[in-house]
Amino acid sequence: MKIRLTNEQIVLEIYRRMFKEAEPSADIDKIIKSGEGKKRNFFMKYYLNENKQEEIIKEVCEENGIKKGFKLEAMRTECFLGSAPTGIREVMLKERGGKYNGKRN
Repeated sequence: MKIRLTNEQIVLEIYRRMFKEAEPSADIDKIIKSGEGKKRNFFMKYYLNENKQEEIIKEVCEENGIKKGFKLEAMRTECFLGSAPTGIREVMLKERGGKYNGKRN
């Protein structure tokens, strides 16, 4: 029997995968635990192409039985209005003071 995740758990899994793929790569659980996640706009220091973000959202939702409709759109909205990495590289660079060596952490 497959355990069904709550919406909150699904969104957290989406963030885990997004931040792992982001530039620079990050562990969202460590970000939350360290308190960085409470800082205003912390997520803007991380970049992930919007197409990749959409791919991750759909992948995680499908794994949890959400394939289309209102619930999928609700998950997308939650992620994009929440703390997903920025989809604009220039924003990430500005937030990092123009300093990013291109290496994944």
